[in-house]
Amino acid sequence: MTTSTRLAAALLLALPSAALSQDLPEYYPDGYDAIIEGSRAEGGLTIYSNMADNNWAPILQGFEARYPWIDVETIDLGSGTVHSRWEAEQGSSSRTADILVSGANDRWASYGKDGLMEPYDSPELAHLPDFAKPYPGVTVMSADPLVITYNAALLDEAQRPTGLASLAAAAEGDPGTFDGRITTYDAARNSFGLAAWWSYMDAKGDEGWDNLRRIGPMIRGETSGGPMNEKIATGEYVMGVAVSGITIFPRLEQPGGEILGFAFPDDGTIMMLRGMGIAKGAANMNAAKLFMDYALSTEGQTLVGQGGLVPYRDDVPEDQVRYTYQGIAELIGADNLIVAGFDERLITEAGPFVETWNAALAGN
Repeated sequence: MTTSTRLAAALLLALPSAALSQDLPEYYPDGYDAIIEGSRAEGGLTIYSNMADNNWAPILQGFEARYPWIDVETIDLGSGTVHSRWEAEQGSSSRTADILVSGANDRWASYGKDGLMEPYDSPELAHLPDFAKPYPGVTVMSADPLVITYNAALLDEAQRPTGLASLAAAAEGDPGTFDGRITTYDAARNSFGLAAWWSYMDAKGDEGWDNLRRIGPMIRGETSGGPMNEKIATGEYVMGVAVSGITIFPRLEQPGGEILGFAFPDDGTIMMLRGMGIAKGAANMNAAKLFMDYALSTEGQTLVGQGGLVPYRDDVPEDQVRYTYQGIAELIGADNLIVAGFDERLITEAGPFVETWNAALAGN
């Protein structure tokens, strides 16, 4: 926290809660001050997520300036690990997450079906698109594109595929360049990849599966976007398909980032809805509610965007973030968006889907 931010936090801490409540939108309910006051007696806030520190930094700075007595700890885990760790800790004496954030949309569908999240209705939900609340207690933090990434030094402009179909054609025409040097999330080993690729194939059907089979044996699956981009930068891979935009966007601005490039797939850009929920029985329930409301507010969504994620609230200033959901829809066409949400079929169809996925990677 900077000196100026610490000073602002100290000033906020000195203000009575009534002064803080004056900054709240008029549509917040009477009695909201009780949540603010209740958070003062709690022990901070713990969040398990699949987001890196650089993604969290802007929104945490904004939230802690508004509520300086709430110390927020974020723990960066894989999408599936967010949930498996929290589930393992339930009923134990160890401190666990108050809030979960991840792209493991099959788990969110399961939680929504089984009612495992606190059914809190944020006052911000009325100002968000319908997909913001797929289940009671489950909401959406961001809507992030999955993109094509490539090594610009190894693939000249004419070689860079623009979608899965053009990748299949390019790889068949030049297997020496692409064989064993294409990567993506392995849907058989990664909940994020399962949700992404299930949504893509649900939208594209036989056409999608046929294109995947054409290049399946050339693909080496990974379970995390960061390693994909690093291996593309070093030349181990020449490209990745359906790679999370939040891993590549900040990497472009880091040393060596000029060697990387990306594109929104022209035959279906997957938009991953990143789920967020407050755990039932959370130790710091009031702080968790304050954070959820802040993350869904105009200010919070703007800071979500400044952390490299893609906000989906339609009043986020376009000039203050890299992309918004609405801006991507305008850029590539709303019909080209494939929204990866929280369909319950992710639960019932996961087994057969993974079998078909593994067969496709073998070219069958």
